[in-house]
Amino acid sequence: MTRLSIEGGTLLGLTAPGDIQPSTDIYAEDGRIQAIGPEAGRLARATEEGLLVRLDARGKWVLPGFVQAHLHLCQTILRNGPESLELLPWLRGHVWPGEAAHDEETMSVSARLGIAECLSSGVTAILDMGTVRHSDALFEAAAPSGVRYVGGNVLMDDPRTTPPTLRASAEEGLAETERLRAKWHGAENGRLAVAVSPRFAVSCTDALLRAAAELARDRGLLVHTHASENRGECALVEERTGLRNVAYLDAVGLLGPRTCVAHAVHTDERDFHLLAERQTSVAHCPSSNLKLASGVCPVPELKRAGVRVALGSDGAACNNLLDPFREMRLAALLPGVRSEPGPLSAFEVLRMATWEGAAALGLAGPEGFTAEARADLVILDPDVGWSLPDDWSPEPYGAIVYSMGRESVMATVVDGVVRYRREDPSVGGIKPAPAEIRRSVRSLRTRMRES
Repeated sequence: MTRLSIEGGTLLGLTAPGDIQPSTDIYAEDGRIQAIGPEAGRLARATEEGLLVRLDARGKWVLPGFVQAHLHLCQTILRNGPESLELLPWLRGHVWPGEAAHDEETMSVSARLGIAECLSSGVTAILDMGTVRHSDALFEAAAPSGVRYVGGNVLMDDPRTTPPTLRASAEEGLAETERLRAKWHGAENGRLAVAVSPRFAVSCTDALLRAAAELARDRGLLVHTHASENRGECALVEERTGLRNVAYLDAVGLLGPRTCVAHAVHTDERDFHLLAERQTSVAHCPSSNLKLASGVCPVPELKRAGVRVALGSDGAACNNLLDPFREMRLAALLPGVRSEPGPLSAFEVLRMATWEGAAALGLAGPEGFTAEARADLVILDPDVGWSLPDDWSPEPYGAIVYSMGRESVMATVVDGVVRYRREDPSVGGIKPAPAEIRRSVRSLRTRMRES
């Protein structure tokens, strides 16, 4: 049994802008919040010394953990590659050769490095898209890290658009997803889950997409895919199917309340309403969209239509950081550069980075700091870094979104267990050493050249 007492923090529940509780204790047991306030203190005092982990949060801000709603951990050691490329040439020239060159060792290093970066940034949950092979290495990295992880093998079978080194038939790819489901889904007390992950409509045949939708429905799995990220991608889909990207995904059965599509940059009113009607979530990845010259996602319009919008960093190969603070800042600023901005408040953006992301991952449970809520939390220290002064406004949301960074993260708690502390640079013992990272990069580059 795990027991945790967080003492004296200012609780930002994010259910509404006024959901702020100063100088309040939290008591969590077995991954769930059991009490708030005086009752939390009483339970902590009644717990035998040595069986309770205490965190002094006086002067700190406690809020729901950040959620990365779209990542590619397999790409972490592909960061700092070629620059100034758009999506499709970047995939063909760098990412797909890099993914094809992975072995189990390099995949493990890439995943561990990315997870450690996320935990040190206050991230408690990840929706990840792997590659065609070596997916067990992703789950094997996530299991001991303590992060809440949803991922799976990527599905790519169309010979017209998929390189032979990454192609797997529909039967082979879906059988691998089913194998992963049997082995990993629900493991680690429910922290690990498997998603059905067709890469995007461009790399998948119609038959594969329909079969993927059927597998997800039959097994109750999340669907994770890309949609309408780049104009060239959208043109290819429309040329081949006669339908716009989002409409095509709906036609093959992939849209629904347990689907999260990344990007949705090139979408219009028809798409907004279809996504809302199907209750499909969108993962907004502003840094990636800017770096690959894809455009700016119409987040205000999506939200006005009733679409749930979460935040993700995408892969480190197109970002090159896995930092929720940078994504929040850009998500808040970018609507202002469009002709009809419809600004997003700092509070709305924090919701996107936390509760909306959790809902996109299908993480059930009550919002806010209430009994039986998940004890997935981040503790921020306003006194470090460069966020002071923070008392001009009666609420702290602007300071978090615009001024803070990962240096402000004091601790990350997942399932009631402290998985990162600022004083511990090892990040739970999973962060690879620089020598191991460089060795894996050299190995990967050698195989890329040989292929």
